[in-house]
Amino acid sequence: YVRIVSGSFQKGMKVGHSRSKPGKKYNLAQAQTLFGSDRESVEVAYPGDVIGINNPGNFAIGDTLFTGNAKIAFPGIPSFSPEMFAYIRNPNPSSYKSFTKGIDQLLAEGAVQSLRQRNDDGGGPLILAAVGQLQFEVVQARLKSEYNVDSDLEPIGYTLARWADGGWDAVDKADADGKLFGIMIVQDRWERPVLLFRNDWKAASVAEEEKYLELKPWSKPPMFD
Repeated sequence: YVRIVSGSFQKGMKVGHSRSKPGKKYNLAQAQTLFGSDRESVEVAYPGDVIGINNPGNFAIGDTLFTGNAKIAFPGIPSFSPEMFAYIRNPNPSSYKSFTKGIDQLLAEGAVQSLRQRNDDGGGPLILAAVGQLQFEVVQARLKSEYNVDSDLEPIGYTLARWADGGWDAVDKADADGKLFGIMIVQDRWERPVLLFRNDWKAASVAEEEKYLELKPWSKPPMFD
């Protein structure tokens, strides 16, 4: 969903994207408004209106869409460190498509964050990351009510995440030196390294002693080439 800030939306217009390369344009061929369970197609929208558009896969919460050649970008919205982690699994193989569709939609909405094991291209177990238990409950409830699929959660015993802005080479160095014992190494949706810690003391200790890791408690979507 996007909010019109200035100008107007017109069906079929082409827009730039704040994190895509200059000159890259996206066609907004369809848009809808929602009122309760009703949906209506939108031809024109004005400042203050909120409309639903198709996501080509590059749009994320906090991005800016604009017309013209001059790039416009509002400050991005960071993803803050989650404090609860759990594997989510589909107990019914026959509902694989509906389960995957529901998870993808909820992640796109920002209901929770997702993590995976390093080098997992999507075939391994998905890790959900949330600030509180309620987020997990909402995900499971919506999967059941909107997609008619069940889900199982398996909690993981970590309490906070840190993004390693130093990159994978820095993580590999720390791991080879034995500095990441008891720390789970995973990747976010953009394949960037994330370290999961069991307590604040360990996270603070690693951040202080291994400064080259450049640990951060938050992240923003990357720029696209």
